[in-house]
Amino acid sequence: MLTKEKLSEITEKAIGTLHYTYSVAKFSLQNNHAIHLFDQLNEQLVATVCIYEGAKSGQFMVNFAPERSDKTDREVLCDINSQLLEYFNKQLEPKYYIKLLNTDYGYLAKVEGTDSWSVTSLKIAKMSNQKATFTADEINEIAQSDLCACLNPMDLWRAAEEVEED
Repeated sequence: MLTKEKLSEITEKAIGTLHYTYSVAKFSLQNNHAIHLFDQLNEQLVATVCIYEGAKSGQFMVNFAPERSDKTDREVLCDINSQLLEYFNKQLEPKYYIKLLNTDYGYLAKVEGTDSWSVTSLKIAKMSNQKATFTADEINEIAQSDLCACLNPMDLWRAAEEVEED
């Protein structure tokens, strides 16, 4: 899910050292945000990028200020757009459960925001806000971590099963 912090990071990366400022605002009840991009020299609005998550997940729209037609404006907006596309593409990557035991309580889970791991059921993991689905890159990172130091990385992949619905 996109946050104001993630959108700020994307925008700051796109702006770099160029003469722009921005603000990120959340709108509506769902997780929808708007990035307002301003020319730093005259504080003129350059564009508004609206990002929709929830019912219209992955949809975003750019509204240009009609009186602006600056090449640098377009370059910054293209960079923001490409980073947003990259973010949404990652959201569409296949995800996997890692089943370590042959029981319903045998799934690897991680407590969000910590280094705590557990082996639990998927139902308990979801109810207690534990992360139980992992992308291929995350599985490779787990396989290389201290958590799996005594395992062959392929053992973790053998335990992985693609999530059919999440």
